[in-house]
Amino acid sequence: MVLDLTSRTEKLLTRLGMWGAVRGSSSLVVALILSVALLESLAPSVVRLVSPGPVNVVHVFAVGIGLLLGMIGYFAGDVWDRVVFEAWYGPQGKWLDAARRPFLVFPAGSALKRARAQAAQALPRKPDTPDTEKGVYREAVKIARRQAERWERIEHPLILSRFLRGLLWPCLSVACLVFCSAAILPGLGAATEAPTFLLAGGGCLALVLLCLVPYSHLRVEHMLRLYQDVAAHHTKKKPERR
Repeated sequence: MVLDLTSRTEKLLTRLGMWGAVRGSSSLVVALILSVALLESLAPSVVRLVSPGPVNVVHVFAVGIGLLLGMIGYFAGDVWDRVVFEAWYGPQGKWLDAARRPFLVFPAGSALKRARAQAAQALPRKPDTPDTEKGVYREAVKIARRQAERWERIEHPLILSRFLRGLLWPCLSVACLVFCSAAILPGLGAATEAPTFLLAGGGCLALVLLCLVPYSHLRVEHMLRLYQDVAAHHTKKKPERR
C-alpha cells in the first residue's frame, strides 16, 4: 500500500515537474510552517493564561520558537538516518531479519538484507572501509550515479524520505515542549488547561508516527532499488567480461 502511494506520488511529481522543488528548499519551508502552525494552535490557551497581559507577545514567541524548532529540525534531520534508521535497518539493525512488518506498519527488513548481500557480491570493487556494510552503500551509490536515468529512479524515494524526515523533529520537539508545559501548569494554578496541552502533545506524537512510518518505507525502498539495480547491472555486464 505504501509502495503504491510512493509510485503514485512519483508519477504526480514527475508530471508536475516538482522534483526540483521537493529536492530544494520546499522541505525547509514546510518544516517551518508546520512548527509555527503547531505552536500557534496553542496560542489561545496560552493567551488565557497570561490575560490580561501582552497578547501579541505570545504570538511573537510562538512564531519565533516555531521558526527555531523548524530550522533545527531540518538541519538535524540526518540524525534520524544515522541513529533511528540505522538501529532498525542498518547492518546490525534489529529489524533487518524481520520477515513480517514490525508493529504491522513498519517495513520488514529481510528483503533489504538479501538485496544488500547480493549487491555486495556484485560490486566490481570491494569497499575499502572498516565498516564493510556501509561501504557497500557508498560503492553502490557511486555506480548508480554514473547513469542519470538509473539514479533518478533510485533517488526519488530518498528525496521523499528526506522531505518527511524534515518534519519529524519539529513535531517531536513541539510535543516535548507541550508535555513539559502540561506538567508545570498545575503548579501555576492553571490545571484546567493541562488536558488541552496533553491532547495537543498527543496529536504531535501522532504526527511523528504518521511521518515516521512512510519515512521508513521510503528509505528502505530507496536502498532496495539501489542494491537491486547494482546487482542487475553487474549480472548484465558479467557476460561481456567473458
